Amino acid sequence: MRRAPGWFVLGQIALELSALVVLLRLLATPRPKVHDDSAQSPAVKAPAIPTFITEVVDSGARRYRLLSAGGFLFAGFYSDGRVRLATPRGRRFSGVVVAQRAIVADLRADVSFEMEILSQGSQVSVRMNGGPYDGQTLRCERLE
Repeated sequence: MRRAPGWFVLGQIALELSALVVLLRLLATPRPKVHDDSAQSPAVKAPAIPTFITEVVDSGARRYRLLSAGGFLFAGFYSDGRVRLATPRGRRFSGVVVAQRAIVADLRADVSFEMEILSQGSQVSVRMNGGPYDGQTLRCERLE
């Protein structure tokens, strides 16, 4: 009786292992995504406003809380045109508003994105293009 060549046996084993890996991936339950920030729904208690937003002394400042897909984000718009964004976990972004748009940059990483400010009456929203909040339009909740 003749034995099968070695390459044929190895190929058969590789095929069986590949089929098992595919089967395991199909049957595995998906794990929930871990977000950068701590909150996931409006019902969750909002964290305190980061110092990065409140440290600028400006009587004309407007401060907001926003809820993104990744959790809470805080924004500060100042009378000289500057804008600051911060997360409860310490990410900080800064930019300057010109004609209702700002290019905002992460202060610790090489990440920047465009933010458009949308106003309808007293309601303010921001639309993000690029960066960690790409494609999101976030409603701004005014903080006093």
